[in-house]
Amino acid sequence: MKNVLEVSTGYTPRPLQEILHKSLKRFNVLVCHRRFGKTVFSINEMVDQGLRCDRKNPQYAYIAPTFGAAKRIAWDMLKEAVRDIPGVTTNEAELKVEIPRQDRRDKIRFLLLGAENPGALKGMYLDGVLLDEFAEMDPIVWTTVVRPMLTDRNGWAIFIGTPKGQNGFYDVYEQAKANADWFAKLYKASETNIIPKSELDAARAIMSEEEYDQEFECSFSAALVGAYYGKLMQEAEEEGRITKVPHDPAVYVDTFWDLGIDDTTVIWFIQRVGKEWHAIDYYEMSGEGLDHYAKLLDSKKYKYGKHYLPHDANAKELGTGKTRVETLQTLGVGGIEVVERQKVEDGINATRMMLPRCWFDVEKCARGINALKAYERKWDSKNKIYQQKPLHNWASHGADGFRTFATGIDERAPSEAEKKRYPRRSNTEYDIFGR
Repeated sequence: MKNVLEVSTGYTPRPLQEILHKSLKRFNVLVCHRRFGKTVFSINEMVDQGLRCDRKNPQYAYIAPTFGAAKRIAWDMLKEAVRDIPGVTTNEAELKVEIPRQDRRDKIRFLLLGAENPGALKGMYLDGVLLDEFAEMDPIVWTTVVRPMLTDRNGWAIFIGTPKGQNGFYDVYEQAKANADWFAKLYKASETNIIPKSELDAARAIMSEEEYDQEFECSFSAALVGAYYGKLMQEAEEEGRITKVPHDPAVYVDTFWDLGIDDTTVIWFIQRVGKEWHAIDYYEMSGEGLDHYAKLLDSKKYKYGKHYLPHDANAKELGTGKTRVETLQTLGVGGIEVVERQKVEDGINATRMMLPRCWFDVEKCARGINALKAYERKWDSKNKIYQQKPLHNWASHGADGFRTFATGIDERAPSEAEKKRYPRRSNTEYDIFGR
C-alpha cells in the first residue's frame, strides 16, 4: 500500500457547511445569504476534490464576474487552503496554483478566472468549476462556455451566490429544483442563525426592503436593486405577459436594432396587435458582418414593416466609406428608419412607459428578457451609491435594442399609402397556406 500524505487546509466547516459538503451532487446551486461563508466553503470543496482526484492532470476553476473580483474575493482563500501542501506553487499574475504529484508524474491545477469575456474562457477542460455570484454573469458563461468544458472529464459544477432578481441565476436554480440529478438549496439569514438577530435588525434599519430581502432573505422576487426595469419585468411575469406569444402572419413585424460598439448586434422582432406590442422573437450575435443579419431577416420569413436602427447607423465606416444604412440597403434591406439620438435617461423613461403594454415570447425572447431584467445602474464603489448611468455589460445590448423600440416607434396606425411603401423583399416566398 502506498504511503498517504495527510495535509490540512486549516478549514473547519460550520455545521451547515458540513452538511453541504456531504449533500453535493454533480451539479449544485446554492443560494446563500450574505456572510454565509459560501466562498470559503466552495474553495475548500474544490481543493479537497482536487487532492483526491484520480484523473491525469486534474484542473479546476473558480469563476467570478470579473478577474479583479476573483482576485479580491478568493485568491487569499485559495492560497491559505494550499499553503501547507508540499511543492505547491502560486502565480500571482495568472491567479494559478499548481500542486505536483511525484508518484503520478503530473500536477493538480487550480485557476481563478473572470467571466467578463466569456469567449476567452473557451478551449480548456475542467474537472470541476465554481461559479460565484452567477447572477452577475452573462448566462451563456454556463450554457455555451463552461458546460462543454466538463463533458470529457465528467466534471462537476457548483453555482453559489445571492439573488439579483429573476435572471440567469434564478433560471438555473429553478432548473436544479426540478431535476433529481441536481442539488439545490436556499439559505435565508432568518433561518440559519449564522448572523446574530441584532446585526440583522441593524442592517434592516438602514436598508430598503428590497435590498434587505435580496441580500439576507435571498428573495428572487425582490426587484433587482439598481435595476431600471426590475419591477416592470416582475409585473409582466405576474400578469402572464411573459409567455408563449405566437407570430401573427397577418400583422407586419417591425425590427429594432442595437449596433453595438464592441460588435455585438441585437434585433428585437415586434408586432403591434391592437394597443399591445408583442415581442415575438429576439436575436443577438457578435463577430458577423451586416450580410449575416440581412440573410437572417430573410430566413425568418416574416412579413416586415420597418427596420429601426439607432442613430449611429448613419455614421460612415472608415473601411467602406458607407454608412451601415447604405450597406444594408445594398444587401436588399428596405424600409429602414434611423431613430434620432436621445439622452439615455430619456430612452430609459420611454422604455418604462412602454413595458406595461408589452408581451414577450418566453422562449424566443429569453435572452432579451434576461437582459431587460438585468439592466442596471453602475455602482460607484467609492461613494457607495448607484450612478445615474447604466452599467455596460452583457445586458446592455438587449436593453439598448429595446430602447430603440421605445424611442423610435411611431404610435400612429400606418396609413394605406404608408403600407404600400413597406418593403416586400423579405417576404418573397411567403405562402398564406403555410406550404
